[in-house]
Amino acid sequence: MSETETPLTGGRITPGVVRVGDTVRRPISSDRSSVHRLLAHLEALGFDGVPRFQGVDPQNREILSFLPGEVPRDLDHFSDAQLVSAAGLLRRFHDATAGFELVRQQNAEVMCHNDWGPSNAVFRDGVPYGIIDFDTVTPGPRLWDLGYSAFAWLDLGSPDYTGEEQVRRLAVFADGYGKPDCSAAQVAVYAVARQTALASWARARGDTEMTEWATAAALWTARNVTEQLLPTGYPLGQGVLGVS
Repeated sequence: MSETETPLTGGRITPGVVRVGDTVRRPISSDRSSVHRLLAHLEALGFDGVPRFQGVDPQNREILSFLPGEVPRDLDHFSDAQLVSAAGLLRRFHDATAGFELVRQQNAEVMCHNDWGPSNAVFRDGVPYGIIDFDTVTPGPRLWDLGYSAFAWLDLGSPDYTGEEQVRRLAVFADGYGKPDCSAAQVAVYAVARQTALASWARARGDTEMTEWATAAALWTARNVTEQLLPTGYPLGQGVLGVS
């Protein structure tokens, strides 16, 4: 008798992802060998914030352990405690990947998740404890990942927050990561870079709505957050984005 397959909801779920018992089955559409090695590496280190890779089923779907909890559908308002937990979990992930084979081969700092936001977080008791979806994971610098993560977790560019409040929340996020050379000012610069990169990516694919959203978010962040944290007179809004 076959086990019941239940489609998963929440987050930005890849089509065809289902839960089977205590596992998640995820269709394989490209080479996932490096992701599987990374998950094995993290398991060997005892890192408990990601699913365990358990093989491939007869339908050519990877088998991952199921992380119980809730996954937000998209960006939202998060408390200081949730921001600290999200940043701290990313720090633990980065530290655990620093010795991974691809990181050493490419002389990088860590493996960047590259999409660490609420929709790829599993929450338990109101705080994020698990990281899912490794489609975009690559070797890179910590700040590249932190910039995107701050953008996503703080919803930088949202009119619901003032610049002053986002500067404060960004400091909370950076303190939660807890690495002195990844300061709030440095994270803010990379947040603008990641927003600008997202706009470029969307433009190349003809996604006008996302292009306009990411461009507006980058400009707002540059003017209201990053320039508040950089030395007086540094024209980030013009120098990075080419706009005034």
